[in-house]
Amino acid sequence: MLYIWALTIYTTLVMKLKLPFFCFLLFISFTVSAQEDYLIEINGKVMPIALDRNYETSVGGKAVTFKVFSKDTLTYNDDLFSFKYSKDFKTSKVDLEDGISQVMVMTAEGSGFIIQKYDGINPEMLNELMLNEVVKESVDYGYEMRREDYVTKLKSGREIKVGKAVLTYKGDTSIYEVASIGSRDEGILILTMIATEEYSKTSKELIDTMWKTLTYMGE
Repeated sequence: MLYIWALTIYTTLVMKLKLPFFCFLLFISFTVSAQEDYLIEINGKVMPIALDRNYETSVGGKAVTFKVFSKDTLTYNDDLFSFKYSKDFKTSKVDLEDGISQVMVMTAEGSGFIIQKYDGINPEMLNELMLNEVVKESVDYGYEMRREDYVTKLKSGREIKVGKAVLTYKGDTSIYEVASIGSRDEGILILTMIATEEYSKTSKELIDTMWKTLTYMGE
């Protein structure tokens, strides 16, 4: 089965992945938070509301003021994995094909991560192939690449290998990491993207929090 994976990250980062055997389609939908994304029901009365905004309604003839807000750190839960992320970002989830889905969290500067979930194959064999395809166009263009592969330990204690490529060209630096966790015929593939080596504290915290809290339930 052939899947086509094309990734677009705003105008700051454009990549075309053309994998010869396994290609994936990364549909990216950056959504702007609507003014009133939520509904609240009070005594049978339904009101559209937005987070972090004061509202006033009447309950039993008395005026009541209220505000709804989220926790600073949210948890993304799937039946195979979970991770935490800041409430300042939104997750974008897409079902690509039967057995393949993905979730993405990105910053405005083009840094962030994608996690793909596989049901039917173990994605651990895709690490090197994926990293090579991600950097291919940049290297062909003239970027110099150095590898800084490392091993990271998940909160469960499990160690996984991370392939890391640092690309530089005329003062511009981009960093890509690929790792995967698999068990028999299922697993997840993680791709992190850093638009610049001098990336912001917010972007660093986003990616670091994912690695520190990532939990794989297929172990």
